[in-house]
Amino acid sequence: MTVSTSFFLHLIAFGLLTTTLVSGFVLDRRFRKETDHKLKVTIASISRTIGLLSPVAAVLLLVTGIGNIHNRTIGTELEWYTEGWLVAKIVLYVLMVLNGSAYGPGLIRGRLKLLNAVAEQSAAPNAEAALRSYNRQISLFYFVQTLLLLLVVYISVFGSGKHPGAL
Repeated sequence: MTVSTSFFLHLIAFGLLTTTLVSGFVLDRRFRKETDHKLKVTIASISRTIGLLSPVAAVLLLVTGIGNIHNRTIGTELEWYTEGWLVAKIVLYVLMVLNGSAYGPGLIRGRLKLLNAVAEQSAAPNAEAALRSYNRQISLFYFVQTLLLLLVVYISVFGSGKHPGAL
């Protein structure tokens, strides 16, 4: 089996995306256990910084995925859109990227803003309830992202075709 550079970079990008997802989840759990507001702000800032790696991983996965599709179909009569597993994988990946770019940063930013207001004692009286709401939404966000990532992996591993990097 010959493995292309694109496939190797695809695996690295997948590792980077998985790392950002897992570290974001772990930091979120640490954030919830912390009682000191200054440490909560620090943890939330670190989480936001690590989250900035996700777009890099997403773009790298997209570019290398296109390269893998090209490698898979070059010299054959095969059209990529006729393979159901590949189309399903692309749809799930797009949903994951849209969810990650539309909801994740806004939730993290909103919670950090609220936390800063609580630390400065300028928050609204219902700030604790709003913080619990943000925490629930962020938990749901991580659950959905993890579910979509696991579905993409499942389709990649058990899809009906050969691995995209194999020639």
